[in-house]
Amino acid sequence: MCWWSRTTEAGRSRTTRAREERDILLDISELARRAGVQPSALRYYEREGLLTPAGRSNGRRMFSDEGLVQLAAIDFWREAGFTIREMAVLLNDVNTSMDAVKKIASARVAEFDETISHAEQVKKLLFELMECGHQQLNECPYYQSILRQRANRILMGDYQGFTSRRTPHPPE
Repeated sequence: MCWWSRTTEAGRSRTTRAREERDILLDISELARRAGVQPSALRYYEREGLLTPAGRSNGRRMFSDEGLVQLAAIDFWREAGFTIREMAVLLNDVNTSMDAVKKIASARVAEFDETISHAEQVKKLLFELMECGHQQLNECPYYQSILRQRANRILMGDYQGFTSRRTPHPPE
């Protein structure tokens, strides 16, 4: 049992109790407005199988609390850096095990660690440049040294800077 379940009465999560108390039905425009997205994004999530309307009223998609929770899941996984395709794999299979989620989450944490490390290196370089007393950027020996190092790595064919800063995910 996870820590969250242990902190609630009889193992029921606080979220489950809150959902049980709500009887929500929002049309697509209202849900989009409240979520801060365009209605077209919600239709896209629906096409990808991530968001299911409860039905229609006067031709407009209507979303219940279940749709609201689905949208919250989409937001959670997007914030964690997952693509729509990756979310579909996780969320569309009702039998997704926690072991599978943990494996995927562990890989994403490793990617975040790399990103953080890179950001710290860049931050250090920028601080060094900020300390430079030269009047022109091209006069700074530190900056010139950085450029020479990168140029040499490009020449040698082992420079990965352009690709390493791109997202590792396929384009959507």
